[in-house]
Amino acid sequence: MKKIILLFGILLMVTSCEDTDIPNPNSPTAAAVLGAPTDYQAIVDGAYYSWWTSLHKYAPYFTLNVAADFATSSWGNFGMRDVGTISTPYGLGNHSAINNSTTYGSRSFITTPYYGLSQAIVSVNTIFNEIIVNGTSVIENDGTDNTNHVLATGYFARGLSYGYLSLLYDKSFVFIEGGEPAGLTADALKPYTEVSVQAISDLEQAISLANGLGSMEVNGFNGLTLGKAEFIQLANSYIAKFTAQLARTSSENASSDWAKVLTTASAGITFDLAPIGDGGTVWWHGNYYFGNPGWIRLDQKIVNMVDSSQPFPFPESGSYAIPATMPDARFGVGKDFRPQATIPFRSDRGTYFYSYYTISRYDAYRTNLTLPMVTFPEVENDLLKAEALIRTSGDLNMAATLINKTRVTRGGLSPAQGSDSDLMDKLFYERYLNAYEGPGSPFFDRRRTDDLGPKQFKDLPIPALELQTIGAEVYTTGGI
Repeated sequence: MKKIILLFGILLMVTSCEDTDIPNPNSPTAAAVLGAPTDYQAIVDGAYYSWWTSLHKYAPYFTLNVAADFATSSWGNFGMRDVGTISTPYGLGNHSAINNSTTYGSRSFITTPYYGLSQAIVSVNTIFNEIIVNGTSVIENDGTDNTNHVLATGYFARGLSYGYLSLLYDKSFVFIEGGEPAGLTADALKPYTEVSVQAISDLEQAISLANGLGSMEVNGFNGLTLGKAEFIQLANSYIAKFTAQLARTSSENASSDWAKVLTTASAGITFDLAPIGDGGTVWWHGNYYFGNPGWIRLDQKIVNMVDSSQPFPFPESGSYAIPATMPDARFGVGKDFRPQATIPFRSDRGTYFYSYYTISRYDAYRTNLTLPMVTFPEVENDLLKAEALIRTSGDLNMAATLINKTRVTRGGLSPAQGSDSDLMDKLFYERYLNAYEGPGSPFFDRRRTDDLGPKQFKDLPIPALELQTIGAEVYTTGGI
């Protein structure tokens, strides 16, 4: 009998929204555990929550933003201080390796996405095993055959999960319906490039199946109902995102399939993907603390990008006179990034953690946990398309127009022109100020442009518990 060793860690460390211990899909009791085929869609929809909660709450959301020098915090929670602390010289030194041990108190930023995304995959594979391997059809009470709808949404959920595993970890297991190895070992781990191939394949299969349906009603994202057209657009956008942000270096980035990014982003979303908060019970977002001025701030590297008169790194003395106004209209009282008179962080942990500016665009969420929670804004898709146009020597005037949708209308800056020699710089400026909502997005952008801090990690390691469970040597990343 096959044994999914990975499932041991999932069941120990992750609570499923449907509270179901998923067994080996090949077990003769699987169908009994799953219930009737009419329940399959609800189980697949539960995988969407597993994906959400793996990425959008404090860990790894805060940790990755601090590691990317998009946000800054010297507090120890979620490993923020650990990934932000550097050696000499002041403000520009090396980062340390990740502490990948089972006793590390802040290990949730390593373990939460790994086990949560894997759980989503296991849930989908269990359903797929019944449908694809065992030939079960999903016939609703009214006689409607809903099999391909379940499959399309399942491929999408699995594609999202494999996609983020490929972005976050240096390697991972890849297992699909009916194909789990008899005993997972380190030899079965696949490099992030192969994990990404599976993610893209799943998303493309979701699109293919959706195209064959007359209509769709996708309810996996809390409070939202996506129709067929929106579902297909979203799958295309995630293909574009995973293709563009996979690279670990600028040379890898140059070799990414930018023609594919252009094609899929051009067919991508014309709306913000923003599930609705449920009051903080299950569906909630790390923005609850992200705008708290005593908890986290906008990194000084971003401040300096916007206004070069404000120094980076933050002065070792611990203060400087901030200007009364900023050149970008997104900065100011009541704006996306709000100045503060004081800084809450401890000086003995390094004043390079300091910043006067809070990340305040979603301040309202701190008192109302039933608001839309943006994870893939339309502007991010626009900027993926614009970047692909630039990198494929396409219509640069169109690229500039897409950049100006936020650069001019929200930033109040002079319009970018297709002939600008710094058009790519202006594009990334907008990505940092207007497309940071997706979990890890600033980190993935810094990584693929060789702009992470010295010796900062480029991937998360497989969690120590998982490595010990499969009999593999525990390793770490970063600091070398």
